[in-house]
Amino acid sequence: MSMLQAALILAVLNHVIAVLDNFMAWDATWRPLFVGFCTGLVLGDMKTGLLMGASLEAIYMGISAIGGVIPSDPMSGTLIPVAYVILTHADMNAAIALAIPVGTLINYCNTLVSPIQLAFLGLYDKYASENNQKAYTILHYLYCTIITPLPRTFVIFLAVYLGVGNLGAINDMMPLWLINGLDVAGGMLTAVGFGILTSMIWSNKFGIFFFVGFALAELMGLSTIGVAIIAVAVAISMFLIDRKIADNKVVATNTNNEEDLF
Repeated sequence: MSMLQAALILAVLNHVIAVLDNFMAWDATWRPLFVGFCTGLVLGDMKTGLLMGASLEAIYMGISAIGGVIPSDPMSGTLIPVAYVILTHADMNAAIALAIPVGTLINYCNTLVSPIQLAFLGLYDKYASENNQKAYTILHYLYCTIITPLPRTFVIFLAVYLGVGNLGAINDMMPLWLINGLDVAGGMLTAVGFGILTSMIWSNKFGIFFFVGFALAELMGLSTIGVAIIAVAVAISMFLIDRKIADNKVVATNTNNEEDLF
């Protein structure tokens, strides 16, 4: 597959995913796991796409959109590194280390073209004030299928066509120590992503289970499924205990009310 063919295929894939997300409003189809799977599927290496998508999902789970601004674009930060690995047979961990800067760069490009999208928002107000429902509906579909995703599609096409091949050439010129450094950094990013996510959802009440799960997996050698089964059993037990306590409180309250009335 030539780089031009790959760029066209990935640009179309990016456009389809963007349109799908706009219509379904799931805010999930652009996530690394799904994008990595689709990228690997269209490039003929679904396994690599899934592996990289899962690793990048762990990284991007810890990145929050503050005020609607995402510092690094997850879709392009997944699509381009996965394409880079599959098309140039580069090291996977080194490509993962490049995901955040690539996503940040593409996000800047998306910001530059955003005025094109904002220019059409005045038409929404105009058609709404005129009660022109037909024109409003047509504009909505054009906005979701062409106006919003098309500029980004061109950016992805140029990034893959002009960038992935150059990344491969740069990778060939890299000294071994730099490649090893990127390899280590790629592995650390996954841990950093989980660490940020853990700090966001940490609870003193349930924090002990984090260490219990670690001990079960590392010291006792249980598989992920085994740890998950134990976690489900503990969660159900805690739910039933809490519900029993709540029921007892309700019964005690009703009893006290009846005694007071008596």
